[in-house]
Amino acid sequence: MSRPSSNVSPRISGILVVSGLFVLLAVWAWRPQAIAPTVDSPSKDTASATQHVEPIIGAHYFGRQWPKNFIAGFRREYVAEDFSRLRADGFNTVVLLVAWGDFQPVFEPCCGYDERAWQRLGYLLDAADRAGLRVVLRVGYGWSFHPDAGVMAQRIHRLLNERSVRDAFFSFLDRLNIMAHNRATVRFSLLSWEDLWLHVIDPVARPDFERYLRTLPSDDAHRLRFEQGNALPSATSTDAALFNGYWDWLLMNELFRPAAQRLQPLSFEARIDRDPLPVIDPDGTRRTHWIGHESTFAAPGATLSTLYWAPFWGARNEGEQLDAAQALHLFAALLAQVRSSNGGLPLFIDQFNVVDNTLGFEHNASLRPDALEPFIAGAYCVMRAQAVHGYAWWTSINYAESPIYNPAFGYGLDGWSLNTHNHVPAQQRLQQTASGDFELRLDVGDVLRQDIPLQRGRLPRAGDALADRVCVDVLGSAPGHLNIRAGGTASLLPFGGHAEQRLCAPIAAQPQDDTLTLELRALGAGATLRNVMLFDHVQDGGLYHFDGSDGPLLAPLRALNARYAQNPGESCVAAED
Repeated sequence: MSRPSSNVSPRISGILVVSGLFVLLAVWAWRPQAIAPTVDSPSKDTASATQHVEPIIGAHYFGRQWPKNFIAGFRREYVAEDFSRLRADGFNTVVLLVAWGDFQPVFEPCCGYDERAWQRLGYLLDAADRAGLRVVLRVGYGWSFHPDAGVMAQRIHRLLNERSVRDAFFSFLDRLNIMAHNRATVRFSLLSWEDLWLHVIDPVARPDFERYLRTLPSDDAHRLRFEQGNALPSATSTDAALFNGYWDWLLMNELFRPAAQRLQPLSFEARIDRDPLPVIDPDGTRRTHWIGHESTFAAPGATLSTLYWAPFWGARNEGEQLDAAQALHLFAALLAQVRSSNGGLPLFIDQFNVVDNTLGFEHNASLRPDALEPFIAGAYCVMRAQAVHGYAWWTSINYAESPIYNPAFGYGLDGWSLNTHNHVPAQQRLQQTASGDFELRLDVGDVLRQDIPLQRGRLPRAGDALADRVCVDVLGSAPGHLNIRAGGTASLLPFGGHAEQRLCAPIAAQPQDDTLTLELRALGAGATLRNVMLFDHVQDGGLYHFDGSDGPLLAPLRALNARYAQNPGESCVAAED
């Protein structure tokens, strides 16, 4: 495995650039095992167990951006409004993503931090406190567009395989703990398996793997086979069960335990899906063995089990649509299954995804449109019956999957290049607002450009099944046009007047090799840019549309939030009686 080189970066004083990393393509929606579960009825003991504990009624907050670029992308001036709206909708908690690569872009040599990210996180924590919202931090989020962080997959590969990289990660947690410890608004933090997905055991990790082998019985066939320095198991071999067992052990013992010593309280989002292992019996019968991750359901010392849910769990996932009764049955089965393996710990569903239109998983089961509202209503008693301490909605505002770094100029011109027509320094085009954010003045003859690498994920591309669009938030002092090109034919967006406008138009995106180049020019009159988005997909959560208008699930979720905040479950018990 190649090692990244290091050199002095002008972007962040005193830190070093890390380069040469892979692409992280992991997403959380997988085809799970189909099941036919048995579900217990709610009990009075369960209903009363959490009676005097404030539940977590949460929503993730991405600052009107894609989760992958949110820390640099949110605008401070919108935060108070957004948090006030969440509070009015009945949420008492906001979940914030703390991406390792955004906050500690350089881990070798340890360590280089981006102070802008820390300042912006502090702003969000203080704003949440003012809004009456508590905070959950998802720590080590596995995506970052930061130019000095490189591609995250190799970074995570090294984290899972090299102790020195884990030491750097723990230094990041030490610093985060100082910030969180001094703010009572932070309820707890969590690590997620999604951000710590082991794909390959590197030879450098053999000492860790051999330590794991020594935890197995002395006569275990896997131990006897591998402890003598034989080849390491892989996720796709007949030794996949051993590979996954090692992964779970590594997460709990080499990551979670030391992390929990630094960041308290800490929970862990476990992988609740099972991985298929084809098996051929001695008589030639072919069957599938499902590999679970139950050993991560109760992380060492944790007082809460964290999991995710979407309608695909336990379904056939052949494109079928479920009615409310079917989905509630599968939902209850999942919760019961997790509790049977976690020692009875209360549950937190950190991604409660009643609606999910993730690209590439169109075959996954979904709820019928007429089943959405009754499912949300019925989920209340299902969650109360299984001691669910709370939940968080992933997509509170529908977001565009725009791979632009620093899209709203929160980091000035970082990630952008600006050629000015009169050769004045590009920084002079930045205008700082009262909130501390920036706007960019684009004069006639200026050219603003960003090169978007494939390492940020899937790039918009003309000719595929998805419609490419560009949106710009702009202020114009006189009528004019924005000329925007993404490798193909340019799009013209007319602007005028003095009020801020969001201008959107189709665009032909044509990447060259592994890079998509976005260029913006002002024609006829200069314009002030406040946000730029280029995308071909909008993630739907059902609460608020991309334009901010009310979505179809807002009313039923408000009702669920209100009920979860006020009713500790007696109505469910009464219904059973």
